[in-house]
Amino acid sequence: MRTREMQMKLRRQLERRQEDMVRELRNGDSTTAMIYYGSICGLADAMRIVGLVDWEQSTKIREQAMALYRREREA
Repeated sequence: MRTREMQMKLRRQLERRQEDMVRELRNGDSTTAMIYYGSICGLADAMRIVGLVDWEQSTKIREQAMALYRREREA
């Protein structure tokens, strides 16, 4: 698989998991939302391991996901 193709697939997965996390929070299921957050973290690590993002970018993905989680939970 080409690098660009892999990057696109992983980015789409990140977007889907973020949408899933927000949906679960809006449905009142914070436990399942946290599972989706864990999936986002795993995708960020996978992207770092294969060299698509560096450590800082991986950390930023995680931090953004947690900020989204907190913002939606408080809403």
